Parts: sequence; C-alpha cells; structure tokens
Amino acid sequence: MRWSDEDEGAEGTPTLCDELDDLCRLNERAIMALRPGLLDALDAMMEDLLGFPDVKGYAMSDVVSAVVSTYAYESVRSALRCSLPSLYLGLRLTLGSLLVGLVADLALRGPAEARLRRALEEGVSLRDLVRGEAYRGLRRRVGEALGWLRGELGAEPVDFIYRAYVTLSRLIQVAPGRGKGALAEAMDDVVGLPPSIGSCLDYGEGEEGALRGLLRRMHIAVDLARLSNGMVLYAWGYLTKAVDEEALEDLRESIEEALNDLRDARRDEEGED
Repeated sequence: MRWSDEDEGAEGTPTLCDELDDLCRLNERAIMALRPGLLDALDAMMEDLLGFPDVKGYAMSDVVSAVVSTYAYESVRSALRCSLPSLYLGLRLTLGSLLVGLVADLALRGPAEARLRRALEEGVSLRDLVRGEAYRGLRRRVGEALGWLRGELGAEPVDFIYRAYVTLSRLIQVAPGRGKGALAEAMDDVVGLPPSIGSCLDYGEGEEGALRGLLRRMHIAVDLARLSNGMVLYAWGYLTKAVDEEALEDLRESIEEALNDLRDARRDEEGED
C-alpha cells in the first residue's frame, strides 16, 4: 500500500490515504444511521474551540490554536475511522493542553498566583505540585469560578475535570501488571484482534450491534471531553478576566448543553445494556 500516488508505477493504484478516505465515508454513513448524535457532539466540540476568543498575549490563545489544528481535528478523523484508541488519545491531549494553558496564564499573572509561579520556576514536579499549597490555591480559585456547576456535576468541578482526564487516559494506557489496557481488552471482545493506537475498524453486514456499542462509547467520551474543555476555558476566562461577559455567557451555555448531552448519552447506555 502506497502513501501517495506519486510513486513510480502507482497510477490507478489505491493509496493508503484513499483507503482511509473511503473508510471515513462508509463509517460516516453508518454513524448517521446508527448514532447521529456522535457527529453532532463532534461538531459542537469543534465549534467551542473554533469560537474561542483570540486574546493576544495569553498562552491559552496559542494553545487553543495548536489544539484545534492537531489534536481536536485528529479526534474527528479518528471518530470517522471508528478508531477508538486514537480518538481517546486526541481527546485527552486536547483537554491536557487546555489545562496547561490555564496553569501557564494563571502562574504568570497576579500576586495571588505567586506560589504557583515560584513552584513552576523551581522545577517542581507535577506530583509534588498537586500536593502543595500552590495547587490548593489553584484548585480553590477554579472551584470558585465553576461553583455554579457544583450541584449539577455531583462533585467538585476540579475533581470532575481530573476524573474526566483519568477516564480518557485509562482507556489508552496499559493497566499495571496486565498485557494491555482496558479498551484493548474491550475491543478484543468485538473484533477478536488486539488493536493498535491507529486501528481502523470496518464492519460488514450483520455487525451493527457491535458498531452501536462502539459508537455509544465514543459519543460519551466526546461529550465528556467537550464538557471538561468548556469548564477549563470558562475558568480561564473568569479568572484572567481576559474575555467579556458575553463570551463567558456563551461558554456557560455550551457547558450546560454539553452536560445535558452527556446525561442523555449515558441514559441511552443504561437503556441499551
């Protein structure tokens, strides 16, 4: 299989990119028929990121620009390829990058973040950071910014974001003492083959049931990532005061929509089990 048709003698020979494009088109039709809400969730996630205000001089603006052009778009492509491992990886990297932007901007601005700034300048490890006063101060401020969500989430906002990140991480990481991660084991049950990080799954006639299960899992992951992304961006805008009230209200509406979509997707999962 060739990557491009510029190779000698490649005229009329399908390339790997051609095969992936065909697979995406086939899977898109299947998703439209079996789980159209997944495509809506992907569109909404991209709109949230593309619509984020470009505020010069802040790390978050550069992070969002880079995330949209890499990890977020790759998540969309992975979904259309029904490639769960790379979908989860793209979603996790998107959320993790936004968290880096939040911490970077808060650490560099204002006396309230002096402890956090000193911790980063001294090269404190992330593990040590989350055990120290600097992290507790950050946690407290983010909790204040997202306090209006506390009753809806059933957890502290910072804890919810952390659990979302861990959830997206656990499915693509090898479990300690075991040969593969939980997602790999789940996919074994469906296709009978251990998947790689870039596996592309195609389904033939009579395999709609297995595809429905995968699409349901993908839908929940995208909703969870979109909700967590929105929470990080809202906290950033609220704490830095770098965006106006209208932008914050737009982010708030997006968060509420994502939360409702996640609840609906999880109810669907309970109804299908």
